[in-house]
Amino acid sequence: MLLCVDIGNSSIDFGVFSENGALAMKSKMSAERVRSTDEYAVMLNGILSLNHIGIECITDCIISSVVPPLTAAVMTAIRTLTHVTPIQVGPGIKTGLNIKIDSQTQLGTDLVANAVAAQNYRSADTAAAIIVDIGTATTFTVLGSTGILEGVIICPGLRVSLDALSAYASALPDVSLVPPKRLIASNSCDAMNAGALFGHAFMIDGFLDKIAEETGAESCTVFATGGLADLVLPYCRHTMEHKPDLTLEGRRLIWAKNRK
Repeated sequence: MLLCVDIGNSSIDFGVFSENGALAMKSKMSAERVRSTDEYAVMLNGILSLNHIGIECITDCIISSVVPPLTAAVMTAIRTLTHVTPIQVGPGIKTGLNIKIDSQTQLGTDLVANAVAAQNYRSADTAAAIIVDIGTATTFTVLGSTGILEGVIICPGLRVSLDALSAYASALPDVSLVPPKRLIASNSCDAMNAGALFGHAFMIDGFLDKIAEETGAESCTVFATGGLADLVLPYCRHTMEHKPDLTLEGRRLIWAKNRK
């Protein structure tokens, strides 16, 4: 079985794929830089055990990370636990994409995985694809019709924006992110959630309109992924294909292109 690991700023996502490419399990843990290699090994062992997957079942692993200080600790934990050396997503790895940006080393490996999966999912008659990843940051990755990764837009994330509002406006409380009762709210908590969720949805719709205008794409498939996508999508005007496992699926496809 293949273990896919995505180290993000807020969490570490795990997915295990069976030999036929089906997702057998997925889970996540918080990304904490203070944890030791042994702690990560113990926690991963617990996650696999909880999902009734034996350590001996893991025969391959691919890992990607946007948090370099955590990469070595997690990779060592995986090697210690499974005796498998992970493939690490980075420059030089085969993706099947033509990446046209100034510096490929600046492109997040999660965005690369999203694009690889989107290239696989989209229909042949679609001119372009846009991947909207709604997480710690909200990103837009534009994929051309022939597998060209045209570029990326990076915006402050939904939770980041709400936390900043609480931190810098003394009279506003620290609130949980929940759907507002209505657009025009009657209390501070609902008003902040309305501003965050509706505002984020309006921003996403506006960027999608502008991207379509700039690229001149006559047909475009929009994929949505990320931990906060399910909160925002109901407020968006554009139709998007919600793919919660897009990043994990992209890692599986990258592994398949690079297996020996």
